[in-house]
Amino acid sequence: MASTTPEVKTEASTEDLERLEKALEFSNTMKTFNLNKNNLKVKTQNLLSHSTSGGSFAVDQSLISFMHFVVSSGKTEISILDKNQIPIHIEDTEKFLSEISSLYFEVVNDYYNEYQKLRSSRKIQKVLEI
Repeated sequence: MASTTPEVKTEASTEDLERLEKALEFSNTMKTFNLNKNNLKVKTQNLLSHSTSGGSFAVDQSLISFMHFVVSSGKTEISILDKNQIPIHIEDTEKFLSEISSLYFEVVNDYYNEYQKLRSSRKIQKVLEI
């Protein structure tokens, strides 16, 4: 009596193994890319910190915008909360705005350049796999 179940392949063909290897290599490449991307984000967040007058501030667009408003309003001194919710007195608002703006632009520009290098290395790896 003939069996009605289809025959199961027990050996993988060379083509199947090559495809599996390529898939594994791509997976490893993406895993490495994502790990490096996350490390770059963390590094950037750590660098976007400014300490002055005993306080520590997370430098972002909202802090820069707020300080721009303060300076535009003619205030030369202000007390604001730092990232630990501690009130800190800023004696020279223009200087503080200049410092945090410079820091922000420098760090974000470096982040952009490093991210572009990372992206291009991923593209090169992709091309090599095809």
